[in-house]
Amino acid sequence: MMVTFENYLQVVNHKNWKAKLYSIILAIFVLIFYCLKSNTRSSHESDIKHVTRILLSINKTKNQKEKSLFEEIFIFEERSYTILCTSVIALYLFLFLGVVCNRYLVPSIHIISHRMKLSQDVAGASVMAAAVACPELFVNILATFFTEGDVGIGTVVGTGLFNILLVPGLCVLMADQEFIHLENWPITRDVSMYLLTISLLVWSLADNKVYAYEAFILIIFYMVYLLILSYSSYFEKIFKYISQQKNKVFDDCNESQPILPLNGVAENGFIVQEHIILPKWKDRIRDKLLNFKELLVWPIVLILKVTVPSCDSLDRVFWIPITMFMCIFWIGCGSFFIVELITIIGNEFSIPDSVMGITLLAIGMSVPEMVSSIAVARQGQGTMALCTALSSSTFDVLICLGVPWFIKAMWFNKDNTSASINVHSRSLDDSAIAVMLSTIGFMILMCAKTFVLTKKSGGFLVFIWLFICSAMVYNEYATH
Repeated sequence: MMVTFENYLQVVNHKNWKAKLYSIILAIFVLIFYCLKSNTRSSHESDIKHVTRILLSINKTKNQKEKSLFEEIFIFEERSYTILCTSVIALYLFLFLGVVCNRYLVPSIHIISHRMKLSQDVAGASVMAAAVACPELFVNILATFFTEGDVGIGTVVGTGLFNILLVPGLCVLMADQEFIHLENWPITRDVSMYLLTISLLVWSLADNKVYAYEAFILIIFYMVYLLILSYSSYFEKIFKYISQQKNKVFDDCNESQPILPLNGVAENGFIVQEHIILPKWKDRIRDKLLNFKELLVWPIVLILKVTVPSCDSLDRVFWIPITMFMCIFWIGCGSFFIVELITIIGNEFSIPDSVMGITLLAIGMSVPEMVSSIAVARQGQGTMALCTALSSSTFDVLICLGVPWFIKAMWFNKDNTSASINVHSRSLDDSAIAVMLSTIGFMILMCAKTFVLTKKSGGFLVFIWLFICSAMVYNEYATH
């Protein structure tokens, strides 16, 4: 029996519910504060010079700004109206992606892993990672052949920083349980592959050119990664034999079975729930909020009900390809609109393109990974959640950049003497170093905590992400 969206909606912890309510109130307060603080649109127009937008490109000049395709629709005379409108729509699209992942994508991945007899970490690192990253592949292919610039190297590096720090932190902070147990081998495997991937990217862009053989090596390296995933159980035995860990408490656990906490959901559909006696007024408020949420997601549910086949049981396996395709389609549409709306918000605050690439655009492009990872982590599959985030970053570099570069270098290059394309990788070295150090630091933290993510560890990872982004933003503004 598969887990549905309604099942785990009913097991929301009371403390977690209060934290979410406080977070929503804080977000609304910050949004209203910035709207009231903003000046009118007319006073702001003199500060921004709009040019033709190059999607996800970071090689623009200092005075040029990316222009969203929807600025004519969402731009108002008052800046406060513009920011408020775009922010509300972006938040609703976040909710839309959450429903897609919770109701359709995650159950489909569970069925695929069950039919193919894949462990949860391998399913997250392969099928789910590719599914949530496919929209970015399509965007990068279009950007490569319709623009003369690079395809968002800074954004890809920024998504890596987002997935290695912020996604694990949010997974444990938004989970019902106080801590998440992680399998040591899958995390070590995916972190090591991502470090090698970033090293290959820096090597390919050392001379600001990408040759066809370099792009081909990136693609081949991802094939090697898939081969390692295919024989992950054998490599795990070798890893455990070499490591000779003193504490083997979690080694004998079955990877396909989550460590079930209170308020967790098992794969067989049974729910372990702690009964909390609440005051009547709090119970009424919670019921009203749940009813409001159901009313809020009703249009989303209606659209998905009509367009996406449901795979809530093993009897409907033949619908899985169509369900996966429609999930990828809706995730791509939602991600595209979120990126466009974030671009409008960035332009309203006069944020440079280089800063947009490593912060706002990186967040916008990482929304599918974040939503899917949090959805899986809330079901007790912490290892699968982190493997999805890490492997999607690897997919972004090796496939989302490697495939467009290889095609363009081989068949669309303007230089007849060599199969290569020019790629402007400004500030890549600093960003790559930051990502490498963050990845190594994350691995050190996991080893120190014996691969257990706690609430404090999650808060620390979020703080480190904010600190690194602030330092990179300060560096960009200081060089201007």
